[in-house]
Amino acid sequence: MREMPFLEHLVELRSVITASVVLFLGLAIGYWCFTGPILEWIVKAAPVEHLVFNAPAEAFMVRNKLSLILGGLTAFPYIVYRVWRFVMPGLFRRERRKVMPIAVWSMFLFYAGVIFCYFVMIPGVVRFLIGYGTAHVQPLITVGAYFDTVSQLCLVMGLVFQLPIVMFLLSAAGLVPASLFMRQWRFAIVIIFIVSAIATPPDVLSQALMAIPLCILYIGSALTALIVSRRREKKNAMEAT
Repeated sequence: MREMPFLEHLVELRSVITASVVLFLGLAIGYWCFTGPILEWIVKAAPVEHLVFNAPAEAFMVRNKLSLILGGLTAFPYIVYRVWRFVMPGLFRRERRKVMPIAVWSMFLFYAGVIFCYFVMIPGVVRFLIGYGTAHVQPLITVGAYFDTVSQLCLVMGLVFQLPIVMFLLSAAGLVPASLFMRQWRFAIVIIFIVSAIATPPDVLSQALMAIPLCILYIGSALTALIVSRRREKKNAMEAT
């Protein structure tokens, strides 16, 4: 494989950015045409009787945000693929075999976190919070406030579900021994609950719904990293002998 000059790298990078932006904007514009039915479905799935908007442009802005988010979620795998194709020539074959699975698992965990948040966490948290109303204190939630809360929580859950990837990279790079994850599991769980308390609304249910899956991911990732580390050490010892 020939070595590309610097200018050719810039041209290739420009094509990657251009294609990604064009796809993202095209999908966002396409989704905008269907944001009415999609927003209606979101409202019907909300654990409240109805949502309102108290500003003339609020519903319009919500539909714009919705189209951009859906466009980004749909275009994200293609963007990762184009970035992968751009950096792949500069990687060794061994590195290629490792980077691509990590990228795929990272996308899978992100989408899993978003889906878990929307279908499991949001309904329980909203019902729990509006349950503090009384007969004369009824919720009047705007669609903008509800949409912002849902989108922010989904983004946070998608990011915190990257915990197994972070643990794997730290272990593979030798920065943190795999056995340390298991020895310090008590401190890790305390940190997870602290992060969950900061990243979620101030109620126990939302904190627990974020912390419990993260604890399961942490324990599973720690066990996996420990098994892989021991197998790698055993393989290195056999090769040395």
